[in-house]
Amino acid sequence: MKNHKINHLCRQLLSLFLVLIISFTASGCSLTRVFDGFSTEHIEEIQNPDTSQTDNEAFDSFVNQLFQETITSDTVTLHSFLENPANYGISDYNVTLGGYDLNQLDNTTDITDTLTALNAFSRDSLSEKQQISFDQLKNYLETQLEYSDLYLLDSQLSTTIGIQVQLPIVFAEYSFKQKKDIDEYLLLIQDTDEYFTNMVDYEKLRAAKGYFMEDSLADKIIEQCQTFIDTASNGYLITTFDQKIDVFSGLTDEEKAAYKTANADAISNHMVKAYATLKEGLTALKGSNKYAGGLCNYPDGGKYFEYLLKNSLGWDKTVAQYDAMLDSYLATYMRTMQLLSSKNPSLLDQYDSFTFSLTDPSGILEDLKKRIPDDYPSIENVNYEVKYIDKALQDYASPAMYFTPQIDNLSENSIYINPSGNNGNELYPTLAHEGYPGHLYQTQYFASTNPDLIRYLIEPGGYVEGWATYVEVASYNYAQTDNAPLNSLMSCNYATILCLYGKIDIGVNYYDWTESDVFNFISSYGFTDQSIAHDMYSSMVSEPGNYSKYVLGFLGFNELKKEAQNKLGDAFNLKEFHKYVLDFGPVPFDMLFSWLDAWVEKAQYK
Repeated sequence: MKNHKINHLCRQLLSLFLVLIISFTASGCSLTRVFDGFSTEHIEEIQNPDTSQTDNEAFDSFVNQLFQETITSDTVTLHSFLENPANYGISDYNVTLGGYDLNQLDNTTDITDTLTALNAFSRDSLSEKQQISFDQLKNYLETQLEYSDLYLLDSQLSTTIGIQVQLPIVFAEYSFKQKKDIDEYLLLIQDTDEYFTNMVDYEKLRAAKGYFMEDSLADKIIEQCQTFIDTASNGYLITTFDQKIDVFSGLTDEEKAAYKTANADAISNHMVKAYATLKEGLTALKGSNKYAGGLCNYPDGGKYFEYLLKNSLGWDKTVAQYDAMLDSYLATYMRTMQLLSSKNPSLLDQYDSFTFSLTDPSGILEDLKKRIPDDYPSIENVNYEVKYIDKALQDYASPAMYFTPQIDNLSENSIYINPSGNNGNELYPTLAHEGYPGHLYQTQYFASTNPDLIRYLIEPGGYVEGWATYVEVASYNYAQTDNAPLNSLMSCNYATILCLYGKIDIGVNYYDWTESDVFNFISSYGFTDQSIAHDMYSSMVSEPGNYSKYVLGFLGFNELKKEAQNKLGDAFNLKEFHKYVLDFGPVPFDMLFSWLDAWVEKAQYK
């Protein structure tokens, strides 16, 4: 009877939640594809340093120069991080969206030269802050170098987080603080046709190897392109630009009118053309795919999936170990739900009435701010604005996105909500993920530690998204139900769903699961809707490793917490543990584990 009940519970809860797509974000959204590295000139400066500098000063000069060189590779990235580049020694740069250097795709000189320059420093002579930057940068560069021969397996085009979806949202969020921002924005809009032409040329190289996406995925992206083309002439890139121009001070009415006309012309003559070019290019390449299914079906695809996990997580585990860890957590969560329901059978009748009492986004964020101080260190109050994804993109965009503020303008934070992807009970945990104590909170905390700027450009996604998912799961305990066991049940259920997604990502992309395998897997948990299996399978094929970034990152923080609890016993303090994680900021998980003993030793004597 107990097993029947827990199977029934899972079946019903899965029907309630399995259709939920994990809240992906545009946190740190960037158009850069690879690490641009250091020019030979600057490498020589590091290899022959100014003898008047100490090792610490020379290292600071190295990472600052590296930041300056890398961030100017495309202007969207530059503007996303800095409002006033000149204040950071950046005054001469080309206004460009960047792109692939098709003649240098296999050139790793920048990476090897930068790594050589980094290794010239004595790590032991650096400060603790510098050692963190040293270790993180070395991990990043070595990972890129190790898998550099697999570059043709990379693509910026995918159905949910592809550049064709993200770029219009990035442009809509592009801030105008100075006149030069408007002028650069218009140049970037004008660069979109060349940018997408370059991308199509890159996809042709992939297609020549049979690596181009499956036709069903190409059809979805082609449809997205057509939607943009159909709505661009009077769409949100017109209205948002006009609104920003109307409130921009220092412009005459004539100048404002001229800018509005220039924007409309640029969208019509360049951006619409860009999406048409992309649509036509993808249509022409249909039928060229030779390796359908998950990544593992492609030459060295399994190795590339290993790279995706290593790059986003930086955790010394094999894919098999991740898979086994997911099995362990699934079993634990199932046992926990069974225990909760056996102790309180009425929970089985209460789950479908579970609700968060708040539904207004601003009210939810303010409520979260009030509830987190017992478990998370404090930060200064910051401004934020909740916005909604335009109707034209709602069918394709993620459920929610947080746009990181500029380093020199931290007060402006934007959270985008997709109305079609958030219903009722999903909104509260979604805003915990995007806002407090998720992306907005973590970003602001990290900035307050005054990190080396290069770290902003090499943040591992497993930490960033893993943290936001970790706190999202915890936010179910904030539900004002006056029923702690029910809240725990719902939190545990959501964690179970996450692990199912993680299993399927690995299954499809590393163990060659078919759509039937996905269906059989979710059926074993009591859910028998074939359309859900189809959607999940398609998502994993389109965006391999993306779910793992969220799910395995979430489990990484759980594993780190368990280790800290085991070492400290009764002396463990959750708030202090979170402070340890946040003080580090985004780093590979191996670094969080390797520095844990030193933190534990200090914590024992507090």
